Amino acid sequence: MNFKCLTIVACATFVSALCNAQEVLTGTISLSDALEATLATNPRLRSFPLRHEALLGERKTAELKPAFVLGGEIEDALGTGDIKDFTGAEATLRLSSVVEMGDKRAARVGAVSRRIDFLDAEQRVAELDLLIEVVRRFIDVASAQEQINLQSQSTAIAEQTVNSIQPLVTAGQAPQLELDRANAALIRSQIAEQAAVARLESARIRLANMWTSNSPQFDSVISDFLIVGQAGSVESILTELMSNPDIEILAAESRLLEAELRLAQSREQGDIQWSAGVRHLKEIDDTGLAFEVSIPLYSKARAAGAYRTARANLQEVEMRRLTALNAIEGEIRSLHQALQQSISEVNTLQQQVIPILQQVQQQTQVVYRAGNYSYVELISAQREFLDAQLSLITSAGNAHRLRAEIERLSGLPLSGQ
Repeated sequence: MNFKCLTIVACATFVSALCNAQEVLTGTISLSDALEATLATNPRLRSFPLRHEALLGERKTAELKPAFVLGGEIEDALGTGDIKDFTGAEATLRLSSVVEMGDKRAARVGAVSRRIDFLDAEQRVAELDLLIEVVRRFIDVASAQEQINLQSQSTAIAEQTVNSIQPLVTAGQAPQLELDRANAALIRSQIAEQAAVARLESARIRLANMWTSNSPQFDSVISDFLIVGQAGSVESILTELMSNPDIEILAAESRLLEAELRLAQSREQGDIQWSAGVRHLKEIDDTGLAFEVSIPLYSKARAAGAYRTARANLQEVEMRRLTALNAIEGEIRSLHQALQQSISEVNTLQQQVIPILQQVQQQTQVVYRAGNYSYVELISAQREFLDAQLSLITSAGNAHRLRAEIERLSGLPLSGQ
C-alpha cells in the first residue's frame, strides 16, 4: 500500500473504524476488515496524535515574537549621608525588547513544521509496518485453512482405502497386514488433521492480536489463496520506489535538516537588544528620555559550529537515502525473481502435475481393487497426489508473501493476494 492509498485508509476507513473500535470481527472476514480493525485499535498508533499535539504547541511558541519587558530602576537611594533615604534618588522606567535578525522567527517555525512532517512520515511507516504484518498473518490463516482442507481430503482418502481393503481381507484376497497398515495410516491422517486445526487456531489468534483481541471471534478468512496472478515487470515496480515509506521518511528527515540548517544560518546575525524609557532626575527635578542599544559581536563565528554540524547532517542523510535506495532496489529484484519462480511452480502444479496425479491415484484405486496393484503402489500414488497439493499450498503461500514484501518495499498497494 503506497502513501496515497495509505492516506485513504488512514483517513477514510480509519475514522469509520475508529467509531466502531470496540466491535468484534465475527463470521468470515476479509483482508480489508482486518486492516481497518488494526488501524482503529492497535496501541502502537495511539502515541502519534499526542506527539502531534505537542509539536503544534511548540510551533505556536515558535511563532511568538520577542516579548516586551517592562522594567524600572532606582539609583542613589538608601545610601549614607545625603542619600540615606530617597532624597536624591533617580528613577527610570524602561521598556525593552529584542529585534530578531536573520529571519529567525520564520526559521524556527519552519524547523518545527518540518518536525511535524517528519512525525507524519514516522506515523505512516508505523501504520504500514502494522498493515504488512496484518497481511502476513492473514496469509498464514488462509494457508492454514487450505492445509485443513488438504488434511480432510487425506483423511477421506485413508478412510476410502480402509473401506476398499476390508472386503478384500474378508474374501482372503489381501492380507490382514495391509488392513492394519491402512488403519494406522488413517489414524495418522486424523492426527495430522487435528494438528492442522491447532495451527489454524494459532494463526487466528496471532491475526486477531493485531487488533488487540486475544480471543478471535471470526470463523475464517475469505481469500483466493490459490490464485497467484502474474509477477508483473520489475521495472514497473521500481518506478514506485520513491513511495517506499523508508525512503519517504529519509526525505522528510532531509527536509527537517534543511530547516535546521536555515535556523543555524539565521543565528549568524546577532539580535539587537534595545530599551527605551523615562528617567526622573531628582536633583534638578526634571525628566528625560533614556535609550539603549546593544549588538552582540562575532555572532557569525559563534554560530559557525552549529551551521557546520547542520550541513554535515544534511549531507549524511542524503548518503543514507542513496544507500537505502540501492539496497531496496536490489532486494526488490531478488524478491521478484523468487516471486516469478513461485508463480511458475503454482501454475505448473495446478495445470500439469496435480491433474495427472489425481487421475493416477483414482486409477490406482480401481486397479488395486481388481488385484493388479500392490498396497505399496496404492499408497505411493495417494501420497504423491497429496504431496503435490501440499507443494501447491506452500508455493502459493510463498508467492503471496513475496508479493506482499515487494509491495511493502516498493510502495505499491498491499493486496495480500
